[in-house]
Amino acid sequence: MTGRLDGKVAIVTGAGREGNIGVAICEAFLREGARVVATDLLDGDRAAIVARMNAVAPADAFRIMLHDVTSADDWARVVADAEAAFGGIDVLVNNAGIAIHAGIEHSSLDDLRKVMAVNHDALFVGMKACLPALRRSVERYPGGGSIINNLSMASYMPSAINIGYHVSKAAGRMLTLCAALEFGPSKVRVNSVHPGLTMTPLIREGLADYVKLGRYASVEDAEASIAGMGALGISSDPEDTAHAFVYLASDEARFVTGASIYHDGAIGQRF
Repeated sequence: MTGRLDGKVAIVTGAGREGNIGVAICEAFLREGARVVATDLLDGDRAAIVARMNAVAPADAFRIMLHDVTSADDWARVVADAEAAFGGIDVLVNNAGIAIHAGIEHSSLDDLRKVMAVNHDALFVGMKACLPALRRSVERYPGGGSIINNLSMASYMPSAINIGYHVSKAAGRMLTLCAALEFGPSKVRVNSVHPGLTMTPLIREGLADYVKLGRYASVEDAEASIAGMGALGISSDPEDTAHAFVYLASDEARFVTGASIYHDGAIGQRF
């Protein structure tokens, strides 16, 4: 039985911390037959992540690298490594992200620029760096190359206390649509996934900040309250969210570009 991503080569950013969506995407891709280059600025969970990936795929199918997603030079290095190791790039997942929990009054311009650099500008830099390799993907796969930007439900939900994150994700949504139009003739598809409340370390830290700000009584209260905004009334987990990325990376989605998959339990219907 073949996998849905057999032989495809994927770069997944923001995949250096256990429990996050990036790591779950890497594991799901490997299970479906892909070869994966995971990147992150964090390195403390490397051994655990490598062991987790080696449990589902051959050791030579997975690489993990330190990577500053805001640096064009770093992107050039990662792209060159992926092409040297695996012979090409078929999928780019821009998953790296950060948040500084504050509104306009208590944020600085430097705070906003820092979040924008990772959550928005890095999408531009990464897509530009990977585009030549992704264009060649159509020589191997009918569906061509695939770019998937992780943009969160924050891209369409306002927030009074998390301005940088929400603004950067909203900007990423428009960047995705523009790139889909530009890259379509080259058979490179560009789509976005918008996870709702997914209980990752970053989200748990964010909910803890909301508790400190007096918005909720506890992290558990915050999770229940936010999850309750959706039709399903529950939070998600990284492994569940990863399925949407597998679909968009596969040739099953060869006619899908400029699409936004709202993996949010219908919270988006409120906005």
